[in-house]
Amino acid sequence: MDKTNLSKKAGLLMAGCLITLNAFGQATIKGQVVDATGEPVIGASILVKDTKNGAVSDLDGGYTLNNVKDGAVLVFSYLGYRTQEIPVKGNHVINVTLKENDEVLDEVLVVGYAVGSKRTVSGAVDRIKKEDMNKGVVTSPAEALKGKVAGVVISQAGGDPTSSPSIRVRGTSSLSGGNDPLVIIDGVFADMTMFNSLAPGDIESLTILKDASETAQYGSRGASGVIVVTTAKGKLGYSSLSYNGQFGVNTVYKNLDMMSASEYRETAKSLGLTYTDMGGDTNFLEEIERNTGLTQNHNISFSSGTDTSSLRASLGFILRQGALKNSDMKNFTAKLDGTQYLFDKHLKLELGMFGSQRNSNIQYDMHKMFYSATAYNPTYPHVRNNKGEWDEDLLANEIWNPLGLLDIDDFYKDASVNVHGKATVNIIDGLSVSAFGSYNYWNRDNKFYIPNNIQMGKLNGNGWAYIANTNRKDYMGNIMVNFSKDFGKHHIDALALMEGQKYTYDWNSQEAHGFDTNYFKFNNMKAAANVSWGNLQSNYTEYTLSSYINTLLILM
Repeated sequence: MDKTNLSKKAGLLMAGCLITLNAFGQATIKGQVVDATGEPVIGASILVKDTKNGAVSDLDGGYTLNNVKDGAVLVFSYLGYRTQEIPVKGNHVINVTLKENDEVLDEVLVVGYAVGSKRTVSGAVDRIKKEDMNKGVVTSPAEALKGKVAGVVISQAGGDPTSSPSIRVRGTSSLSGGNDPLVIIDGVFADMTMFNSLAPGDIESLTILKDASETAQYGSRGASGVIVVTTAKGKLGYSSLSYNGQFGVNTVYKNLDMMSASEYRETAKSLGLTYTDMGGDTNFLEEIERNTGLTQNHNISFSSGTDTSSLRASLGFILRQGALKNSDMKNFTAKLDGTQYLFDKHLKLELGMFGSQRNSNIQYDMHKMFYSATAYNPTYPHVRNNKGEWDEDLLANEIWNPLGLLDIDDFYKDASVNVHGKATVNIIDGLSVSAFGSYNYWNRDNKFYIPNNIQMGKLNGNGWAYIANTNRKDYMGNIMVNFSKDFGKHHIDALALMEGQKYTYDWNSQEAHGFDTNYFKFNNMKAAANVSWGNLQSNYTEYTLSSYINTLLILM
């Protein structure tokens, strides 16, 4: 017998046995997660203990886990319920009934106008506390929330450091408000711009209202979901001084392998193509990119409290630099909150203020920059000529010298400030009356300039300047009566509210073409040769909104 063939057959037989044994050791587990009433638990986490293998229950509470070893332990968890660990032990179908966590269910939740608990909330509500948010170099509240709540999708387009993450709650949309969820910050109506301008360190908790039973209190504005933000406040009888900072770097993970000038010449000659040879050797992709982009987040806060009053103040600074040169965002934040109790705590006075200034340098067209850098002739030099200009040749439609595109200025400054106050009178046990008012001011300055000595500027009337200014003022006030009381095993929640809001919005812009010098850029529009009436625009909008709410909840 051929010993070599025998060895090969034995080896194949052993490998087959090993593969078979390995297949028997891995299984697919399916099942359903429900609560004590038999209702499916949507978004429950199912994780193979001590691994990264996991799944999330679907709309029917169902789940599927692949490649699970026979001796594994499955961990089932969901906010408001007790975590359960169940050994697989050869089972391929594991159904689980999650039991309520009494401590979490009794936890106070701010669910819009009312304050309740998991027991008294009828709809889909998730609350993320500060200690549960994402850690590390987090530069916006959306980043702190990312991946923490089932059904909430957070994404950011590309690598633009000036863009804000978008949030979608269960994929819903609003006919009047777009796809963004409504944001409420300490009772103040806000939008995603104001939300992402908050310092993550100033947030105490985020409550997500997902379905109609909870978002109905805001009408059509809440059709895309609601994010209720509770910011950090001072505590009675407690003082502290704290600093929190993170620092990170951004680098380009992998670049395209670009042709050198000599390779470009050889390729053009071998293909019989005519080309311009400027004698340089430039990798334009490397020229437009930063070697290292910085990310920083700094927040310092001070709080002080007595038996009847509390105060908290904070300052923050956030820096994000992009992969491209001349692209960055700086956000300066400030926040102040004070609370005073009077008349044996029958009267509570609250005053708050938060503001920010966000400065953004934006690349005029990031996509155009990248495809120009990858397509531009590498024989063009990376230094200016004796006229102080870039050597340029329009190779094809919309392909420009990338170094010239870096000279374009596109600057945004967003500044906002909000002042709000609330007075609450506790009349009797469980019955209170409150009055709330807020004023919000938001301003945006946009300044844009294409120099007259780059090709794009020459084709746009020998230099192009554009400036725009937007102002928005929001006024809001409400009066609310709230009753909440237990009667033995029964509980009653009742609320009545009247609210009024007024918004004013004004916008103006102007543009000009034809500049003899780039010295003034957008700061001297009168110096342009072409300033026509058609390039001056303005707009003013004003509208008001009145609403009232009555709710009654009885738990038997």
